[in-house]
Amino acid sequence: MHRILFLVALLCAAAVAQPIPPTPPTGTYCQPVALRDFAVVIGYQAVVQAAPGCKKPALIRKESRINHFSEPPILVPVGRLQRIWLLTHRLSYTMDGQTWRPLAVR
Repeated sequence: MHRILFLVALLCAAAVAQPIPPTPPTGTYCQPVALRDFAVVIGYQAVVQAAPGCKKPALIRKESRINHFSEPPILVPVGRLQRIWLLTHRLSYTMDGQTWRPLAVR
């Protein structure tokens, strides 16, 4: 009897210890992809698009590295490219319209 209770307790503990698979983000916007296209001495041009396979647009914005001023957000439709000059700026993106994250330009 004690063996059966021990095995049942062991199986229950193993079932509880299984990690719950994370749910994919269900934001309003898609994560963008940014690539460096054309570089000059004082900056470069980035090409931004929604990540491959996305069915939602991407929302990005330019932020000044000097005074941290943010320009109005730019909506990048699915399947379209957006070219942006970055001289003293950096890019950030949001998936929910509230939380902004830095966007790395490759």
